[in-house]
Amino acid sequence: MSGNPTDLTLFKLQTGNANFQLSGWTFVSLFILLILYPIISLLGIEEDPGAILRSLNQGALIFMLVATILFQWTIFLFNYVTVYFEKTGLAGLGLGRIRLLDFAWAGAFFLAAWTILTGLAWLLAQVGLPMPGEIGLLIPTTPFGKVIWVLVSFTAGFCEEVAYRGYLMTRLRLLGKFKSWVIPIIVSAVMFGVGHAYQGVPGLIVITAYGVLFSLLYIRTGRLWPCIIAHFFQDFGALFMPQ
Repeated sequence: MSGNPTDLTLFKLQTGNANFQLSGWTFVSLFILLILYPIISLLGIEEDPGAILRSLNQGALIFMLVATILFQWTIFLFNYVTVYFEKTGLAGLGLGRIRLLDFAWAGAFFLAAWTILTGLAWLLAQVGLPMPGEIGLLIPTTPFGKVIWVLVSFTAGFCEEVAYRGYLMTRLRLLGKFKSWVIPIIVSAVMFGVGHAYQGVPGLIVITAYGVLFSLLYIRTGRLWPCIIAHFFQDFGALFMPQ
């Protein structure tokens, strides 16, 4: 699957990574995304997340959500420092100036992805793997808690897309010198799904599929903003349509 120097040079130019330099921080960020975060996410997967969430009062739930916000921004900080030392900056991840067109892409993608994933969830339910619906239990019921949820929605949309699509996909292709996006798509989508392992096997399958769709949107537009906005729409929309 390795490409020749011409392929790699063209890829670097197209993605804003012409000045990419391998750094020790590269391995730190990849370790976090490929090993540390998945291990943390898989801890306690055999426990019933629904029972745990139902046992939390609003204060404990909000504390957990705030901790999640801080954790995800910490991962973003590692990514930010990494691209600084790699000499590409966030532009090398597809994060440029936001445009109105990005919102159009996000809206169209959101509707298409919702249709596809709803169908996938239905199929899983038919074979005895219904979605557990823990997302509804994650949403606070107080006004202050809902404000926190909005912050969670933006944080997840921004930080996860930067990590899984912008950083992980481009760095896997740069380091692996792959001719195509196939391997980076598969790896980033699976890691994205594992990061949501608290939703059980059905959730892992659906979220992994969602990761594939986000990857295709990222590749098609060459930009992260459509992915970030669509991701935010999905999580923010749970306030009105809890699963």
